[in-house]
Amino acid sequence: MIENNNIGDIMLIRFATEKDLPAWYELASEILQESQRPSDKGSEPSFISYAKSRVSNYEALTAVDYMSGNNMGFIGFSRARNHISWLGVAKKYRRKGAGSRLLKTALRQLDHTKPITAEAFFGEYKEDEFVLGLFRKFGFIETKSGLTADLMKEKRGGSFHYKYPEFMKASEKEHCPVCNQEPAPLGHIDIETNDKVWICGEYPGQGRLFGKMYVMPRKHCFHFEDMSPEDMTDFMNEVRRVGSALRKVTGAVKINYEMHSNSGAHLHIHLFPRYLDDEFPSAPIDYREKEPAPYESYEEFLWFVERMRKELGKTGAEVKK
Repeated sequence: MIENNNIGDIMLIRFATEKDLPAWYELASEILQESQRPSDKGSEPSFISYAKSRVSNYEALTAVDYMSGNNMGFIGFSRARNHISWLGVAKKYRRKGAGSRLLKTALRQLDHTKPITAEAFFGEYKEDEFVLGLFRKFGFIETKSGLTADLMKEKRGGSFHYKYPEFMKASEKEHCPVCNQEPAPLGHIDIETNDKVWICGEYPGQGRLFGKMYVMPRKHCFHFEDMSPEDMTDFMNEVRRVGSALRKVTGAVKINYEMHSNSGAHLHIHLFPRYLDDEFPSAPIDYREKEPAPYESYEEFLWFVERMRKELGKTGAEVKK
């Protein structure tokens, strides 16, 4: 465990909502007054329209102090323009990491395969140089038109950290790829489908672990804690059944159960067989490791699938044909 001795870093970064707008307007006015620029920007119709637009499009983030619930700062951006358009932190919360965390999180929401631009922070206002230094820390350079960053070398995954609007849309049953029977990712195969769950294998397999698989409930669910007691019992009984069969088929010492659903919004549990010689002793599994495959060939993977089907068939629920 890493201890954080800077209490200022204990904050929540989340998307701003309509309830946050008054605090954003107030902060904008505070910054303009502090910089002695002739405008009460927070009350200007153009800024109010801008802030409302950013919030409605999931293009505004706020840093919130956990204990007080106060908004420490805001950042606004545009996915269409790949652009950071506003960044501000309240005076009492500056030099506590809020600006850095807001900028880092906003950049994740933009397209790193293209240049990312930002409003210029050039001027006599004493905080401008500090903000400019913050942008430089994240790879921005000054140009005639503003600030630009090239983040093409950055490695990214497919989780909500980078695709929040798409992820939240997929969390709704009517837009869920699983519920709408969209094709499964390449290499994924149904081992069993019954009236309670889908039981799936994957090739080559996360963590390069022989027998890695996952289980999904038939009923749409986004948050595990929102499951009814009956549905939760049915689901976890199936997971336990799969884990028992998986340990017999693979000879694993242990089965690790992990519930993430950070990329696929439809709830699911990953089952990772753990072996004496696996690559993660005294450590969590690195699911990004997939190559080389833990199978000698795809035929061996299909052999594993058939072994699992046979073992599951001994204790199966009603199998869907």
